[in-house]
Amino acid sequence: MALVTISSHENLRTTLQASGYYLPAVCGGRGTCGKCAVRVVSGSVVTSDADRARFSPAELEDGWRLACAAFPAAEITVEIPENGEENFCVVDSFEPAQSIPYAENAHDEGMGVRSGAFGIAVDIGTTTIGCALIDFASGKIAACYSTLNRQREYGADVITRIQSANAGNLLRLSRIVRGQISEGIRSLCAGVALDREAVKKIAVAGNTTMLHILLNLSCQTLGQVPFTPVSLDMTFVPYREIFDGELNCEVVILPGISTYVGADIVSDIFFTELYASAAPAVLLDIGTNGELALAYEGKILCTATAAGPAFEAGNILWGTGSVPGAISRARFRDGAFEIDTIDNRPPVGICGSGVIDVVYQGLTNGFILRSGRFATGTADGIVLAKAPDGRDIVFCQKDVRELQLAKSAIRTGLDALLNHAGLAYNDIQTVYIAGGFGFNLNMESAAGIGLVPAPLVPKVSLVWNSALGGAVKYLLGGPGCDEQLSRIISQAAEFSLPEDKYFSTHFIDNINFE
Repeated sequence: MALVTISSHENLRTTLQASGYYLPAVCGGRGTCGKCAVRVVSGSVVTSDADRARFSPAELEDGWRLACAAFPAAEITVEIPENGEENFCVVDSFEPAQSIPYAENAHDEGMGVRSGAFGIAVDIGTTTIGCALIDFASGKIAACYSTLNRQREYGADVITRIQSANAGNLLRLSRIVRGQISEGIRSLCAGVALDREAVKKIAVAGNTTMLHILLNLSCQTLGQVPFTPVSLDMTFVPYREIFDGELNCEVVILPGISTYVGADIVSDIFFTELYASAAPAVLLDIGTNGELALAYEGKILCTATAAGPAFEAGNILWGTGSVPGAISRARFRDGAFEIDTIDNRPPVGICGSGVIDVVYQGLTNGFILRSGRFATGTADGIVLAKAPDGRDIVFCQKDVRELQLAKSAIRTGLDALLNHAGLAYNDIQTVYIAGGFGFNLNMESAAGIGLVPAPLVPKVSLVWNSALGGAVKYLLGGPGCDEQLSRIISQAAEFSLPEDKYFSTHFIDNINFE
Protein backbone atom coordinates (compact mmCIF):
# COMPACT_ATOMS: atom_id res chain seq x y z
CA MET A 1 0.00 0.00 0.00
CA ALA A 2 1.21 3.51 -0.83
CA LEU A 3 -0.17 6.94 0.09
CA VAL A 4 0.35 9.55 -2.62
CA THR A 5 -0.58 13.23 -2.66
CA ILE A 6 -1.56 14.56 -6.09
CA SER A 7 -1.85 18.23 -7.04
CA SER A 8 -2.45 17.79 -10.77
CA HIS A 9 -5.94 18.19 -12.20
CA GLU A 10 -5.09 15.82 -15.05
CA ASN A 11 -6.27 12.22 -15.26
CA LEU A 12 -5.27 10.46 -12.04
CA ARG A 13 -4.06 7.24 -13.70
CA THR A 14 -1.87 9.16 -16.14
CA THR A 15 -0.48 11.32 -13.34
CA LEU A 16 0.37 8.32 -11.17
CA GLN A 17 2.06 6.55 -14.10
CA ALA A 18 4.15 9.63 -14.85
CA SER A 19 5.22 9.65 -11.20
CA GLY A 20 6.44 6.06 -11.41
CA TYR A 21 3.53 4.28 -9.72
CA TYR A 22 2.37 1.03 -11.29
CA LEU A 23 -1.35 0.50 -11.82
CA PRO A 24 -2.59 -2.47 -13.84
CA ALA A 25 -4.98 -1.45 -16.63
CA VAL A 26 -6.26 -4.54 -18.39
CA CYS A 27 -8.76 -2.48 -20.40
CA GLY A 28 -6.20 0.14 -21.38
CA GLY A 29 -7.81 2.83 -19.24
CA ARG A 30 -11.36 2.60 -20.61
CA GLY A 31 -12.92 2.14 -17.18
CA THR A 32 -14.19 -1.39 -17.74
CA CYS A 33 -11.75 -3.71 -15.94
CA GLY A 34 -11.67 -2.06 -12.52
CA LYS A 35 -8.03 -2.98 -11.92
CA CYS A 36 -6.80 0.60 -11.33
CA ALA A 37 -8.90 1.10 -8.20
CA VAL A 38 -7.55 3.55 -5.61
CA ARG A 39 -9.04 5.02 -2.42
CA VAL A 40 -9.26 8.77 -1.91
CA VAL A 41 -8.35 9.39 1.73
CA SER A 42 -8.08 13.19 1.61
CA GLY A 43 -9.89 15.59 -0.71
CA SER A 44 -12.58 14.46 -3.11
CA VAL A 45 -13.09 13.20 -6.64
CA VAL A 46 -16.39 13.34 -8.48
CA THR A 47 -17.99 9.90 -8.83
CA SER A 48 -18.03 8.73 -12.46
CA ASP A 49 -20.40 6.34 -14.18
CA ALA A 50 -17.53 3.84 -14.31
CA ASP A 51 -17.15 4.14 -10.52
CA ARG A 52 -20.84 3.50 -9.97
CA ALA A 53 -20.71 0.43 -12.20
CA ARG A 54 -17.75 -0.96 -10.30
CA PHE A 55 -18.22 -0.10 -6.62
CA SER A 56 -21.03 -0.53 -4.12
CA PRO A 57 -22.55 2.58 -2.49
CA ALA A 58 -20.60 1.80 0.68
CA GLU A 59 -17.32 1.53 -1.25
CA LEU A 60 -18.00 4.82 -3.04
CA GLU A 61 -18.69 6.46 0.31
CA ASP A 62 -15.38 5.07 1.55
CA GLY A 63 -13.57 6.86 -1.25
CA TRP A 64 -12.97 4.11 -3.82
CA ARG A 65 -12.52 5.38 -7.37
CA LEU A 66 -11.10 4.18 -10.68
CA ALA A 67 -7.93 6.14 -11.38
CA CYS A 68 -8.56 6.05 -15.14
CA ALA A 69 -11.87 7.87 -14.67
CA ALA A 70 -10.74 10.36 -12.00
CA PHE A 71 -9.92 14.04 -12.60
CA PRO A 72 -9.14 15.76 -9.27
CA ALA A 73 -10.46 19.31 -8.93
CA ALA A 74 -8.08 20.05 -6.05
CA GLU A 75 -5.22 18.41 -4.18
CA ILE A 76 -6.01 14.88 -3.03
CA THR A 77 -4.26 12.03 -1.25
CA VAL A 78 -4.94 8.54 -2.51
CA GLU A 79 -4.17 5.08 -1.21
CA ILE A 80 -2.84 2.68 -3.85
CA PRO A 81 -3.65 -0.81 -2.60
CA GLU A 82 -1.28 -3.71 -3.04
CA ASN A 83 -2.39 -5.70 -6.06
CA GLY A 84 -0.10 -8.68 -5.47
CA GLU A 85 1.35 -8.46 -8.97
CA GLU A 86 4.85 -8.02 -7.63
CA ASN A 87 4.52 -11.67 -6.58
CA PHE A 88 2.99 -12.84 -9.86
CA CYS A 89 3.71 -16.56 -10.33
CA VAL A 90 5.23 -16.67 -13.80
CA VAL A 91 5.61 -20.04 -15.52
CA ASP A 92 9.21 -20.12 -16.74
CA SER A 93 9.44 -23.89 -17.16
CA PHE A 94 8.55 -26.08 -20.10
CA GLU A 95 7.81 -29.73 -20.74
CA PRO A 96 9.13 -32.18 -21.72
CA ALA A 97 12.55 -31.13 -20.44
CA GLN A 98 14.27 -33.83 -22.48
CA SER A 99 13.36 -31.98 -25.68
CA ILE A 100 16.18 -29.54 -24.87
CA PRO A 101 19.25 -31.07 -26.56
CA TYR A 102 22.86 -30.76 -25.55
CA ALA A 103 24.99 -29.74 -28.53
CA GLU A 104 28.69 -30.42 -28.99
CA ASN A 105 28.90 -27.27 -31.10
CA ALA A 106 27.28 -23.94 -30.39
CA HIS A 107 26.23 -21.41 -33.03
CA ASP A 108 29.40 -19.41 -33.33
CA GLU A 109 32.81 -20.91 -33.84
CA GLY A 110 34.31 -18.79 -31.10
CA MET A 111 31.60 -19.72 -28.66
CA GLY A 112 32.41 -23.40 -28.23
CA VAL A 113 30.92 -25.38 -25.38
CA ARG A 114 33.29 -25.04 -22.46
CA SER A 115 33.23 -24.12 -18.78
CA GLY A 116 32.37 -20.47 -18.32
CA ALA A 117 30.34 -20.09 -21.55
CA PHE A 118 26.67 -19.20 -21.13
CA GLY A 119 23.66 -18.12 -23.13
CA ILE A 120 20.42 -16.42 -22.10
CA ALA A 121 16.99 -17.21 -23.55
CA VAL A 122 14.20 -14.63 -23.24
CA ASP A 123 10.47 -14.88 -23.91
CA ILE A 124 8.57 -11.58 -23.95
CA GLY A 125 4.92 -12.35 -23.34
CA THR A 126 2.14 -9.82 -23.32
CA THR A 127 1.59 -10.61 -19.64
CA THR A 128 4.92 -11.99 -18.43
CA ILE A 129 8.63 -12.04 -19.23
CA GLY A 130 10.72 -15.17 -18.71
CA CYS A 131 14.51 -15.60 -18.92
CA ALA A 132 16.70 -18.68 -18.65
CA LEU A 133 20.48 -18.84 -18.19
CA ILE A 134 22.01 -21.79 -20.03
CA ASP A 135 25.37 -23.36 -19.21
CA PHE A 136 26.84 -24.48 -22.53
CA ALA A 137 29.26 -26.83 -20.77
CA SER A 138 26.52 -28.99 -19.32
CA GLY A 139 23.64 -28.13 -21.62
CA LYS A 140 21.55 -27.40 -18.55
CA ILE A 141 19.60 -24.39 -17.36
CA ALA A 142 21.64 -22.76 -14.60
CA ALA A 143 19.02 -20.27 -13.40
CA CYS A 144 15.69 -18.70 -14.33
CA TYR A 145 14.22 -15.25 -13.90
CA SER A 146 10.62 -14.22 -14.47
CA THR A 147 8.50 -11.16 -13.91
CA LEU A 148 5.24 -9.53 -14.83
CA ASN A 149 5.40 -7.42 -17.98
CA ARG A 150 4.87 -3.93 -16.60
CA GLN A 151 3.49 -2.79 -19.92
CA ARG A 152 0.21 -4.09 -18.47
CA GLU A 153 -0.36 -0.60 -17.13
CA TYR A 154 -1.01 0.36 -20.76
CA GLY A 155 -3.42 -2.51 -21.49
CA ALA A 156 -3.60 -6.29 -21.26
CA ASP A 157 -3.52 -7.33 -24.92
CA VAL A 158 -1.61 -6.54 -28.08
CA ILE A 159 -4.39 -4.35 -29.45
CA THR A 160 -4.30 -1.97 -26.49
CA ARG A 161 -0.47 -1.98 -26.56
CA ILE A 162 -0.51 -1.10 -30.27
CA GLN A 163 -3.01 1.69 -29.62
CA SER A 164 -0.93 3.01 -26.74
CA ALA A 165 2.28 2.88 -28.77
CA ASN A 166 0.61 4.73 -31.63
CA ALA A 167 -0.75 7.33 -29.21
CA GLY A 168 2.78 8.44 -28.32
CA ASN A 169 3.87 5.85 -25.75
CA LEU A 170 6.12 3.70 -27.96
CA LEU A 171 9.39 4.90 -26.42
CA ARG A 172 7.96 4.55 -22.90
CA LEU A 173 6.79 0.99 -23.62
CA SER A 174 10.16 0.15 -25.18
CA ARG A 175 12.06 1.47 -22.17
CA ILE A 176 9.86 -0.58 -19.82
CA VAL A 177 10.60 -3.92 -21.49
CA ARG A 178 14.27 -3.16 -22.14
CA GLY A 179 14.71 -2.18 -18.50
CA GLN A 180 12.96 -5.28 -17.21
CA ILE A 181 15.00 -7.64 -19.38
CA SER A 182 18.22 -5.81 -18.43
CA GLU A 183 17.31 -6.28 -14.78
CA GLY A 184 16.59 -9.95 -15.38
CA ILE A 185 19.95 -10.46 -17.06
CA ARG A 186 21.74 -8.69 -14.20
CA SER A 187 19.91 -10.90 -11.71
CA LEU A 188 20.81 -14.10 -13.56
CA CYS A 189 24.49 -13.16 -13.86
CA ALA A 190 24.74 -12.04 -10.24
CA GLY A 191 23.07 -15.22 -9.03
CA VAL A 192 25.87 -17.41 -10.37
CA ALA A 193 28.66 -14.82 -10.20
CA LEU A 194 29.21 -14.52 -13.96
CA ASP A 195 31.49 -11.91 -15.43
CA ARG A 196 30.41 -10.04 -18.54
CA GLU A 197 32.55 -12.10 -20.91
CA ALA A 198 30.85 -15.36 -19.92
CA VAL A 199 27.57 -14.62 -21.75
CA LYS A 200 28.12 -15.39 -25.43
CA LYS A 201 24.66 -15.07 -26.97
CA ILE A 202 21.09 -14.07 -26.12
CA ALA A 203 18.02 -15.37 -28.01
CA VAL A 204 14.68 -13.56 -27.75
CA ALA A 205 11.21 -14.85 -28.63
CA GLY A 206 7.97 -12.91 -28.41
CA ASN A 207 4.89 -11.97 -30.36
CA THR A 208 5.31 -9.50 -33.19
CA THR A 209 3.98 -6.53 -31.23
CA MET A 210 6.24 -7.21 -28.25
CA LEU A 211 9.30 -7.47 -30.51
CA HIS A 212 8.39 -4.27 -32.38
CA ILE A 213 8.13 -2.48 -29.04
CA LEU A 214 11.42 -4.00 -27.85
CA LEU A 215 13.19 -2.72 -30.96
CA ASN A 216 11.33 0.61 -30.87
CA LEU A 217 9.84 -0.08 -34.31
CA SER A 218 6.69 1.73 -35.38
CA CYS A 219 3.47 -0.12 -34.58
CA GLN A 220 1.35 2.04 -36.90
CA THR A 221 0.84 -0.69 -39.50
CA LEU A 222 0.25 -3.50 -36.99
CA GLY A 223 -3.24 -2.36 -36.07
CA GLN A 224 -4.67 -1.50 -39.48
CA VAL A 225 -5.33 -3.35 -42.71
CA PRO A 226 -3.33 -4.98 -44.24
CA PHE A 227 -1.53 -5.47 -40.87
CA THR A 228 1.99 -5.24 -42.27
CA PRO A 229 4.86 -5.49 -39.74
CA VAL A 230 8.07 -3.53 -40.14
CA SER A 231 10.01 -6.79 -39.94
CA LEU A 232 9.48 -10.48 -39.25
CA ASP A 233 13.05 -11.50 -40.06
CA MET A 234 15.56 -13.00 -37.68
CA THR A 235 17.47 -9.97 -36.44
CA PHE A 236 20.94 -9.70 -34.90
CA VAL A 237 21.58 -6.73 -32.59
CA PRO A 238 24.59 -5.84 -30.40
CA TYR A 239 23.62 -6.16 -26.74
CA ARG A 240 24.31 -2.54 -25.85
CA GLU A 241 22.02 -1.21 -28.58
CA ILE A 242 18.93 -2.33 -26.69
CA PHE A 243 19.87 -3.41 -23.17
CA ASP A 244 21.69 -1.84 -20.22
CA GLY A 245 24.84 -3.28 -18.72
CA GLU A 246 28.32 -4.34 -19.62
CA LEU A 247 27.67 -7.48 -21.68
CA ASN A 248 29.37 -7.58 -25.05
CA CYS A 249 27.42 -10.28 -26.88
CA GLU A 250 24.99 -10.62 -29.76
CA VAL A 251 21.22 -10.62 -29.31
CA VAL A 252 19.24 -12.77 -31.75
CA ILE A 253 15.59 -11.87 -32.28
CA LEU A 254 13.84 -15.01 -33.53
CA PRO A 255 11.71 -14.76 -36.70
CA GLY A 256 7.94 -14.54 -36.97
CA ILE A 257 5.31 -15.60 -39.48
CA SER A 258 2.90 -12.64 -39.50
CA THR A 259 1.70 -9.70 -37.44
CA TYR A 260 -0.45 -11.93 -35.25
CA VAL A 261 1.53 -15.19 -35.49
CA GLY A 262 4.90 -14.13 -34.18
CA ALA A 263 8.25 -15.46 -33.08
CA ASP A 264 6.71 -16.89 -29.91
CA ILE A 265 4.64 -19.30 -32.00
CA VAL A 266 7.63 -20.12 -34.21
CA SER A 267 9.51 -20.89 -30.98
CA ASP A 268 6.59 -23.06 -29.76
CA ILE A 269 6.60 -24.98 -33.04
CA PHE A 270 10.38 -25.38 -32.91
CA PHE A 271 10.30 -26.62 -29.31
CA THR A 272 7.49 -29.16 -29.86
CA GLU A 273 8.82 -30.18 -33.27
CA LEU A 274 5.32 -29.73 -34.62
CA TYR A 275 6.87 -29.01 -38.02
CA ALA A 276 8.26 -32.57 -38.20
CA SER A 277 5.09 -34.36 -37.08
CA ALA A 278 4.25 -37.32 -39.32
CA ALA A 279 0.58 -37.25 -38.30
CA PRO A 280 -1.66 -34.18 -37.97
CA ALA A 281 -0.96 -32.27 -34.75
CA VAL A 282 -2.22 -29.04 -33.20
CA LEU A 283 -0.65 -26.31 -31.09
CA LEU A 284 -2.83 -24.03 -28.97
CA ASP A 285 -1.11 -21.10 -27.27
CA ILE A 286 -3.87 -19.90 -24.97
CA GLY A 287 -3.49 -16.57 -23.24
CA THR A 288 -4.46 -12.97 -23.71
CA ASN A 289 -3.90 -13.60 -27.40
CA GLY A 290 -4.94 -16.95 -28.81
CA GLU A 291 -2.68 -18.44 -31.48
CA LEU A 292 -3.25 -21.80 -33.15
CA ALA A 293 -1.20 -23.95 -35.51
CA LEU A 294 -2.16 -27.13 -37.36
CA ALA A 295 0.53 -29.33 -38.90
CA TYR A 296 -0.58 -31.70 -41.64
CA GLU A 297 0.72 -33.00 -44.98
CA GLY A 298 4.00 -31.15 -44.54
CA LYS A 299 2.27 -27.80 -44.00
CA ILE A 300 1.68 -25.63 -40.95
CA LEU A 301 -1.57 -23.67 -41.01
CA CYS A 302 -1.46 -20.83 -38.47
CA THR A 303 -3.99 -18.35 -37.20
CA ALA A 304 -4.72 -15.98 -34.34
CA THR A 305 -7.99 -15.19 -32.65
CA ALA A 306 -8.91 -12.37 -30.28
CA ALA A 307 -9.59 -14.39 -27.14
CA GLY A 308 -9.31 -11.36 -24.87
CA PRO A 309 -7.98 -11.42 -21.32
CA ALA A 310 -10.56 -13.74 -19.71
CA PHE A 311 -8.20 -16.74 -19.62
CA GLU A 312 -5.89 -14.62 -17.47
CA ALA A 313 -8.87 -13.27 -15.48
CA GLY A 314 -8.81 -9.83 -17.07
CA ASN A 315 -12.21 -8.11 -17.13
CA ILE A 316 -13.40 -10.58 -14.44
CA LEU A 317 -14.95 -8.76 -11.47
CA TRP A 318 -12.67 -10.38 -8.89
CA GLY A 319 -10.12 -11.47 -11.47
CA THR A 320 -6.45 -11.40 -10.65
CA GLY A 321 -3.27 -12.80 -12.13
CA SER A 322 -1.46 -15.86 -10.86
CA VAL A 323 -0.57 -14.26 -7.55
CA PRO A 324 -0.44 -15.83 -4.08
CA GLY A 325 -4.04 -16.15 -2.90
CA ALA A 326 -5.56 -16.39 -6.38
CA ILE A 327 -8.26 -19.07 -6.56
CA SER A 328 -6.80 -21.58 -9.02
CA ARG A 329 -9.13 -24.54 -8.43
CA ALA A 330 -12.77 -24.71 -7.33
CA ARG A 331 -15.25 -27.50 -6.56
CA PHE A 332 -18.90 -27.19 -5.53
CA ARG A 333 -19.85 -29.56 -2.74
CA ASP A 334 -22.71 -29.60 -0.24
CA GLY A 335 -24.01 -26.21 -1.37
CA ALA A 336 -20.73 -24.29 -1.19
CA PHE A 337 -17.44 -23.90 -3.01
CA GLU A 338 -14.24 -25.56 -1.87
CA ILE A 339 -11.24 -23.71 -3.27
CA ASP A 340 -7.51 -24.03 -3.74
CA THR A 341 -5.38 -20.91 -3.90
CA ILE A 342 -1.87 -20.31 -5.19
CA ASP A 343 0.63 -20.87 -2.36
CA ASN A 344 -2.35 -21.76 -0.11
CA ARG A 345 -2.74 -18.10 0.83
CA PRO A 346 -6.03 -16.47 1.91
CA PRO A 347 -8.14 -15.83 -1.20
CA VAL A 348 -7.71 -12.44 -2.87
CA GLY A 349 -9.38 -13.08 -6.22
CA ILE A 350 -9.64 -15.65 -9.00
CA CYS A 351 -7.24 -16.49 -11.83
CA GLY A 352 -7.97 -18.03 -15.23
CA SER A 353 -7.96 -21.71 -14.31
CA GLY A 354 -10.27 -20.94 -11.38
CA VAL A 355 -12.67 -19.12 -13.70
CA ILE A 356 -12.98 -22.23 -15.88
CA ASP A 357 -13.52 -24.45 -12.82
CA VAL A 358 -16.26 -22.18 -11.44
CA VAL A 359 -18.18 -22.15 -14.71
CA TYR A 360 -17.85 -25.90 -15.15
CA GLN A 361 -19.05 -26.48 -11.59
CA GLY A 362 -21.95 -24.12 -12.23
CA LEU A 363 -22.93 -26.02 -15.36
CA THR A 364 -22.60 -29.37 -13.59
CA ASN A 365 -24.63 -28.29 -10.56
CA GLY A 366 -27.33 -26.38 -12.44
CA PHE A 367 -26.80 -22.79 -11.34
CA ILE A 368 -25.34 -21.81 -14.72
CA LEU A 369 -27.39 -22.76 -17.77
CA ARG A 370 -25.95 -23.97 -21.07
CA SER A 371 -26.81 -20.57 -22.52
CA GLY A 372 -24.49 -19.02 -19.93
CA ARG A 373 -27.29 -17.36 -18.01
CA PHE A 374 -27.48 -17.74 -14.27
CA ALA A 375 -30.31 -19.89 -12.99
CA THR A 376 -33.01 -18.30 -10.85
CA GLY A 377 -31.68 -17.24 -7.47
CA THR A 378 -28.12 -16.51 -8.54
CA ALA A 379 -28.68 -13.24 -10.41
CA ASP A 380 -26.59 -11.28 -7.89
CA GLY A 381 -23.62 -13.54 -8.42
CA ILE A 382 -22.02 -16.63 -6.94
CA VAL A 383 -20.07 -16.22 -3.72
CA LEU A 384 -16.82 -18.15 -3.89
CA ALA A 385 -15.05 -17.14 -0.68
CA LYS A 386 -14.32 -14.28 1.72
CA ALA A 387 -11.43 -11.94 1.04
CA PRO A 388 -9.13 -11.06 3.97
CA ASP A 389 -10.99 -7.73 4.41
CA GLY A 390 -14.31 -9.56 4.79
CA ARG A 391 -15.72 -8.76 1.35
CA ASP A 392 -17.35 -11.53 -0.67
CA ILE A 393 -15.38 -12.73 -3.67
CA VAL A 394 -18.18 -12.94 -6.20
CA PHE A 395 -18.46 -14.44 -9.67
CA CYS A 396 -21.05 -12.51 -11.69
CA GLN A 397 -23.06 -12.84 -14.90
CA LYS A 398 -20.68 -10.58 -16.82
CA ASP A 399 -17.80 -12.87 -15.87
CA VAL A 400 -19.55 -15.82 -17.53
CA ARG A 401 -20.06 -13.75 -20.69
CA GLU A 402 -16.37 -12.83 -20.80
CA LEU A 403 -15.40 -16.51 -20.63
CA GLN A 404 -17.99 -17.49 -23.24
CA LEU A 405 -16.50 -15.09 -25.79
CA ALA A 406 -12.94 -16.22 -25.07
CA LYS A 407 -13.89 -19.91 -25.17
CA SER A 408 -15.73 -19.53 -28.45
CA ALA A 409 -12.81 -17.67 -30.04
CA ILE A 410 -10.38 -20.54 -29.30
CA ARG A 411 -12.77 -23.42 -29.97
CA THR A 412 -14.15 -21.96 -33.20
CA GLY A 413 -10.66 -21.09 -34.38
CA LEU A 414 -9.59 -24.70 -33.87
CA ASP A 415 -12.66 -26.07 -35.61
CA ALA A 416 -12.20 -23.64 -38.50
CA LEU A 417 -8.59 -24.78 -39.03
CA LEU A 418 -9.65 -28.43 -39.07
CA ASN A 419 -12.57 -27.70 -41.38
CA HIS A 420 -10.29 -25.87 -43.82
CA ALA A 421 -7.86 -28.80 -43.84
CA GLY A 422 -10.64 -31.39 -44.19
CA LEU A 423 -9.68 -33.05 -40.89
CA ALA A 424 -11.70 -34.37 -37.96
CA TYR A 425 -10.81 -34.65 -34.27
CA ASN A 426 -9.97 -38.34 -34.70
CA ASP A 427 -7.32 -37.44 -37.28
CA ILE A 428 -5.31 -35.43 -34.74
CA GLN A 429 -2.47 -37.29 -33.03
CA THR A 430 -1.32 -34.68 -30.48
CA VAL A 431 -2.61 -31.38 -29.09
CA TYR A 432 0.06 -29.20 -27.50
CA ILE A 433 -1.29 -26.56 -25.12
CA ALA A 434 1.29 -23.85 -24.52
CA GLY A 435 1.37 -20.89 -22.17
CA GLY A 436 1.19 -20.36 -18.42
CA PHE A 437 -2.60 -20.73 -18.57
CA GLY A 438 -2.21 -24.49 -18.87
CA PHE A 439 -0.11 -24.81 -15.71
CA ASN A 440 -3.12 -25.08 -13.35
CA LEU A 441 -5.69 -26.06 -15.99
CA ASN A 442 -8.15 -28.81 -15.06
CA MET A 443 -8.73 -30.67 -18.32
CA GLU A 444 -12.09 -32.01 -17.12
CA SER A 445 -13.27 -28.43 -16.70
CA ALA A 446 -11.74 -27.35 -20.03
CA ALA A 447 -13.62 -30.12 -21.82
CA GLY A 448 -16.75 -29.53 -19.76
CA ILE A 449 -17.13 -25.94 -20.95
CA GLY A 450 -16.26 -26.88 -24.55
CA LEU A 451 -12.88 -25.21 -24.71
CA VAL A 452 -11.13 -28.46 -25.62
CA PRO A 453 -13.27 -30.97 -27.58
CA ALA A 454 -13.74 -34.14 -25.53
CA PRO A 455 -12.20 -36.45 -28.19
CA LEU A 456 -8.97 -34.43 -28.04
CA VAL A 457 -8.53 -34.46 -24.25
CA PRO A 458 -6.57 -37.77 -24.15
CA LYS A 459 -4.25 -36.34 -26.81
CA VAL A 460 -3.37 -33.16 -24.89
CA SER A 461 0.22 -32.47 -23.89
CA LEU A 462 0.79 -29.43 -21.67
CA VAL A 463 4.11 -27.84 -22.65
CA TRP A 464 3.83 -24.67 -20.50
CA ASN A 465 6.24 -21.92 -21.58
CA SER A 466 7.39 -23.63 -24.75
CA ALA A 467 8.24 -20.25 -26.33
CA LEU A 468 11.02 -19.91 -23.75
CA GLY A 469 11.86 -23.57 -24.30
CA GLY A 470 12.25 -22.92 -28.00
CA ALA A 471 14.67 -20.06 -27.36
CA VAL A 472 16.70 -22.33 -25.06
CA LYS A 473 16.66 -25.07 -27.68
CA TYR A 474 17.88 -22.60 -30.30
CA LEU A 475 20.86 -21.61 -28.18
CA LEU A 476 21.83 -25.22 -27.52
CA GLY A 477 20.95 -26.75 -30.84
CA GLY A 478 23.88 -25.82 -33.06
CA PRO A 479 24.02 -24.26 -36.52
CA GLY A 480 21.25 -26.50 -37.88
CA CYS A 481 18.70 -24.53 -35.85
CA ASP A 482 18.77 -21.64 -38.30
CA GLU A 483 17.81 -24.05 -41.07
CA GLN A 484 15.03 -25.56 -38.94
CA LEU A 485 13.56 -22.13 -38.20
CA SER A 486 13.70 -21.31 -41.90
CA ARG A 487 11.90 -24.58 -42.59
CA ILE A 488 9.13 -23.61 -40.16
CA ILE A 489 8.69 -20.23 -41.84
CA SER A 490 8.59 -21.82 -45.31
CA GLN A 491 6.05 -24.45 -44.23
CA ALA A 492 3.79 -21.94 -42.50
CA ALA A 493 0.80 -20.25 -44.06
CA GLU A 494 -1.53 -17.84 -42.28
CA PHE A 495 -5.25 -18.54 -42.25
CA SER A 496 -7.51 -15.51 -41.76
CA LEU A 497 -10.39 -16.28 -39.43
CA PRO A 498 -12.27 -12.99 -39.99
CA GLU A 499 -12.59 -13.88 -43.68
CA ASP A 500 -13.70 -17.46 -43.01
CA LYS A 501 -17.46 -18.13 -43.27
CA TYR A 502 -17.20 -21.24 -41.10
CA PHE A 503 -15.67 -19.20 -38.27
CA SER A 504 -18.22 -16.38 -38.43
CA THR A 505 -21.13 -18.85 -38.52
CA HIS A 506 -19.98 -21.16 -35.76
CA PHE A 507 -18.61 -18.49 -33.42
CA ILE A 508 -22.17 -17.70 -32.31
CA ASP A 509 -22.98 -21.40 -31.93
CA ASN A 510 -19.95 -21.99 -29.72
CA ILE A 511 -20.79 -19.18 -27.31
CA ASN A 512 -23.18 -21.57 -25.62
CA PHE A 513 -21.64 -24.27 -23.43
CA GLU A 514 -21.79 -27.83 -24.69
